[in-house]
Amino acid sequence: MGTPLPREWLGLQQFPAATQTKLFELLGKLKQENVNTLTIVVMGKGGVGKSSTINSLIGEQVVRVTAFQSEGLRPVMVSRSWAGFTLNVIDTPGLVEAGYVNHQALELIKG
Repeated sequence: MGTPLPREWLGLQQFPAATQTKLFELLGKLKQENVNTLTIVVMGKGGVGKSSTINSLIGEQVVRVTAFQSEGLRPVMVSRSWAGFTLNVIDTPGLVEAGYVNHQALELIKG
């Protein structure tokens, strides 16, 4: 059984017109270079809004958000497609907790 196809990126329609225009320009340039997939890894401290940023980018509630609390223990990838282009966004666990590097989170991200 193959990898499931990503859902259509409907959230694009929720961006302001100027943002949509710039994003379409960027995607067009990438396609001219035969790049049809972009993967973004969102990393940072726990509880600073990584998951909320991803939900805004995708335009729907795709990763769980809990106010001022650290997120899940495993990275989560969300994929969406538009006009033959695939966007992958990876939500990572917090890399710094209480001022210390979270080595368990680093190992999970490394895979």
